Amino acid sequence: MLQQSFNLFHTERSSAAWDTTLLEQLRTGLHQQLDALDACLGQVMGEEDSALGRTGFTLAVRRYFQGIHVYLRKKGYSDYAWETVRVEITRCFLC
Repeated sequence: MLQQSFNLFHTERSSAAWDTTLLEQLRTGLHQQLDALDACLGQVMGEEDSALGRTGFTLAVRRYFQGIHVYLRKKGYSDYAWETVRVEITRCFLC
């Protein structure tokens, strides 16, 4: 989810609906979390085991974020659509 969130907020259209300073802070935070997660996974599991164990979950997350991209495209990347996405992603991280 971190990687997909990172990718989503690095699209060129994400900056239209967000304060650029806050968006950059979000991007930086996501990048730091990704680095920390990669380091943890490398320590806990061998690289091969880690990749194999995440395949099914990774596919489900990828599909979920593809749905978010479709939603944004249909809504014309409006500020309202981006706010809806922000709330949805926040909800997912809190679950």
